[in-house]
Amino acid sequence: MRLVSRVLGIIGLCATCLLLASCSVVRLGYSQAPDLAFWWIDSYVDLNDAQSPRLRKELDDIAQWHRSRELPEVVLLLQKARQMAPGPISPAQVCALVDDGRTRFNAVTARSEGLVVWLAPSLSPAQIEHLARQFDKSNKEWEADWLRGTPDDQLKHRVKQATRRFEMLYGDLEAAQVQLLRTELAASSYDPRQWRNERLRRQEDMLATLRRVSAGNLPPEAVRESMQALLERLITPPTPAGRAYAQTLQSENCALFSRLHNSTSPAQRARAIQTLRGYEDDFRTLSASRQAALAPVAAGL
Repeated sequence: MRLVSRVLGIIGLCATCLLLASCSVVRLGYSQAPDLAFWWIDSYVDLNDAQSPRLRKELDDIAQWHRSRELPEVVLLLQKARQMAPGPISPAQVCALVDDGRTRFNAVTARSEGLVVWLAPSLSPAQIEHLARQFDKSNKEWEADWLRGTPDDQLKHRVKQATRRFEMLYGDLEAAQVQLLRTELAASSYDPRQWRNERLRRQEDMLATLRRVSAGNLPPEAVRESMQALLERLITPPTPAGRAYAQTLQSENCALFSRLHNSTSPAQRARAIQTLRGYEDDFRTLSASRQAALAPVAAGL
């Protein structure tokens, strides 16, 4: 779902801070997001001297927009999650939060369209081949993490990763809760080989589209339509079977989160509330600082 914005670095503007384990560093991480996005893109496509300054400006503009327009929406989303945390949560409520998060993600990708439409056709054949090699490298790393060893080894890895993520929110999990994760993940429809095939499909689709739009024989509107269609195919699998599989995984993940949350103690829920409030306060402060910085400019108009 995140591939285009990851490759183009835009997702760093909102995801970098949300993935940090300590909310005490959110403000620093958020402020550095344009630089992190730039470095990430450069590592994948090896930017040239003409592309670099414009990309930095585009990323800075998106970051400023995100701070002033999207951070208040992110705060509301965190507040909604925090208000739900004290009581039981149903799978439907979890999926509703996921949908709200997808709405925020879609807003970022829509605002980033100009960057995508400019950058994609500017890539040279050598840069696209560099991207292909980086995909190969990342695929090998992914396979080492998720396809290594026996099915039991792979399950242990999934349980370890899931435990780590839940503990970022709730603090230490109890043995029974880790066992709940193990049982649920063992029964999951997730198939790492099927997911690897989906990764490869997305990457091949992206490379083919970039080669087509960078050939120099498409008008700007055709480039825009090609990139929009690519994004849609990356977010939503193009086949009925692929869409059904993605929906099944989402439903199972919502149910897993619901069951794990409903198993938590009052102390663990209090920890979750504290964590969410910390993010909420930091994002609210970041948004307010942006508004304060704009006030003298507005007063002079």
